[in-house]
Amino acid sequence: MLKIINNTFSIFLISLLILSCEIKTTFDIDNARSYINEQNKRYMEFYNNGDASGVADLHVDDALVMPPNIDFVKGKDAIKKVISDEISAGATDLVFTTLDMYGNEDYVTEVGRYSLNVKDNGKIVMNDSGKYIVLWEQASKNNWLMKADIWNSDLPIKK
Repeated sequence: MLKIINNTFSIFLISLLILSCEIKTTFDIDNARSYINEQNKRYMEFYNNGDASGVADLHVDDALVMPPNIDFVKGKDAIKKVISDEISAGATDLVFTTLDMYGNEDYVTEVGRYSLNVKDNGKIVMNDSGKYIVLWEQASKNNWLMKADIWNSDLPIKK
């Protein structure tokens, strides 16, 4: 009887030890990077084709963007309006270049550079380039959406 109790107690302890061990999963930044790169391609396609709604849909519902020279913009409808205004002003040929990406399974920060042209009747009237930081949120498995975005130009301030 003592042997059965001893074995039962041993099995109990081993089970308890196994259950109490924390199973850690490692975050695969390269996997996240590939999904985010695809989202960036979609953003550039939408933007360059004049689809402000498509750009807005790449954001979470309560996303916050901080464009240059205007106040905070919050929510997809407001983001759509700001992007639409940029496109209407002639902004096109947007290109993103990611410089760094880091984070965890919930949020990834992307740091990069952008370039774009402003056209009037098909003629380039201005080139712009600058930098950006995007906070990506994993809204669902492998579905990364923009939570916060800030960008600013490298062009000098006009005096």
